[in-house]
Amino acid sequence: MGISKKNLTKRLSSSAVIITIAYFVIFHVPVYVFLVAVEAFVLVALHEFFTIAEKKDIAVNKKLGLVFGAMLPLCVYFPYEPILVAAMLIVLFLVNFKQPQRSSSIVNVAVTFFGILYVAWFFSFLAKIRCVPYGPQWVCFLIFVIKMGDAGAYFIGSKFGKTQLTKYISPNKTVEGAIGGLMVAILSAMISKMYLPHIELLQLGLLGILLGVVAQIGDLAESLIKRDVGVKDSGAIPGLGGILDVLDSLLFTAPLLFYYLTVVLRIQ
Repeated sequence: MGISKKNLTKRLSSSAVIITIAYFVIFHVPVYVFLVAVEAFVLVALHEFFTIAEKKDIAVNKKLGLVFGAMLPLCVYFPYEPILVAAMLIVLFLVNFKQPQRSSSIVNVAVTFFGILYVAWFFSFLAKIRCVPYGPQWVCFLIFVIKMGDAGAYFIGSKFGKTQLTKYISPNKTVEGAIGGLMVAILSAMISKMYLPHIELLQLGLLGILLGVVAQIGDLAESLIKRDVGVKDSGAIPGLGGILDVLDSLLFTAPLLFYYLTVVLRIQ
């Protein structure tokens, strides 16, 4: 399984642009501007998710879902997530009371609600991480470890991959690539000691293991969704797919990192 030079060029070019923008937004703008960036990613990725669902002929409440999705990152300032999540579910049911197609109501509510939680709620944890002590460094840590792991899995899998990891979900992913990606994630986490000198190397290594494994689960989870619908990419970013494709490995890892920082390391 070789690497296409054309695809690699597109992938590296798109990644370079995203990394440059991300670096500026993480370290050189106020928190509220960072929150606006999170909102933008949430809305685009959530729109992509709902569009994918519609390709499966699922009638989702797209507009309502986007409104609620946009509200979740704001909980960094107004910590009322349980109330908001409960309100979301109630409103989704209320809206479906008026729908004539009763047979699809449960799917409508379930998929819309799932999309809001899966994309908007999970990614909103990035804003919470930004607000803890050394927040910019921790956001950088998360993205650095995850994306280096992604790159490691891609290059090592392309060069040495022989054993399929998940034949029916993502045939191009290999066991060798997964192991290589995990090793690169761990190494990247430990290298991060340079800008997180107050954190023990053991803790960084443990985070590298956890994030490296969970990131690959997140990647496969999105692949499962796309495989079910029959689409290759969620969008049209050259070499990378869509915004949801870019964020997939961050969706499960952002909450994991936040709770590790606040519960295990007790960083508040």
